[in-house]
Amino acid sequence: MADLTTSYMGLQLRNPIIVSSSDLTKSISSITRCYEAGAGAVVLKSIFEEQFLEEGGVGREGYTIHPEARDYLQSGALLDYAPQKIYQVIEGAKKETSIPIIASINCQSPKLWPRFARQFQDAGADGLELNIYFLPLDLDSPGSEYEEFHLQIMSEVKRAVSIPVSVKLISQLTSISYLVSKLANAGCDGAVLFNWFLEPDINIENLKTRDIIGKGNFRQSLKWAALLAGRVGCDIASSGGVRTADDVIKLILAGASAVQACSLFYQQGLEALKELLKGLEEWMDSHRYLKIGDFRGELSYKRQELSFKGVGEAGAYFRAQYLKTYSKIE
Repeated sequence: MADLTTSYMGLQLRNPIIVSSSDLTKSISSITRCYEAGAGAVVLKSIFEEQFLEEGGVGREGYTIHPEARDYLQSGALLDYAPQKIYQVIEGAKKETSIPIIASINCQSPKLWPRFARQFQDAGADGLELNIYFLPLDLDSPGSEYEEFHLQIMSEVKRAVSIPVSVKLISQLTSISYLVSKLANAGCDGAVLFNWFLEPDINIENLKTRDIIGKGNFRQSLKWAALLAGRVGCDIASSGGVRTADDVIKLILAGASAVQACSLFYQQGLEALKELLKGLEEWMDSHRYLKIGDFRGELSYKRQELSFKGVGEAGAYFRAQYLKTYSKIE
């Protein structure tokens, strides 16, 4: 029987499938259900800076909450998952399960990230996922400023905690490869590709805009997992668009150390997690792979690059595939 155990950010997982940050991971009972379904780890539902400021007893000097955000919090939409409760969730989940519990935080103020990170570590979290959302909107700011913003946050958090830290990135960045490499060099333990936040929509009848929850792009995650795995000094986790066991297998072949999924479980229930694991195990048995490490990264850019003399030739190879695809050259 295939051994599905793997390592992600130095954490030992019984399999590479992680239930990503969502309502599926916001309570002790829901985390227990993920565990019983077979999850290798869970990422807790994100705590936002505004929740700490509004309910968590954090001094507000120098920090402000947008009135709309405060109204949303006070409506009860998020305060029922505020800091005090999440500490209880971590403690209870660790008693009920034996899988890594990864906390997720989302801030706006750079100085608050390490402060909140320490609180989660003290609460017993096994790792942290920094849910950074900072769109490059300013016409006068070069891409390097946004990259430096990510590096500053991650570095300050790493100085504040001893548990492993990952950064969940958006796909709209100037150079994903450069930024992930810099994050890894600064001590980042994992990069999560990608964060599918909100997408715009327009109502053409009442001429109003609205935001809808973004949908994960599996091909985008697959591409960047393949391009980065083995070339940067941190683990790669994919996030977005996983539907089948074949998708999980493809991502691991591309080099992902872990695969995060969420929407599938909303649509089909946590029984779908068992199907992912069953399909992965059956495929490994049929291909005579004994453990995940036997094929992880087998089809990564790095592994294919080794088939050539250097990066230049490997790049030429991928250029040739591009030409073949779009010009129908056989």
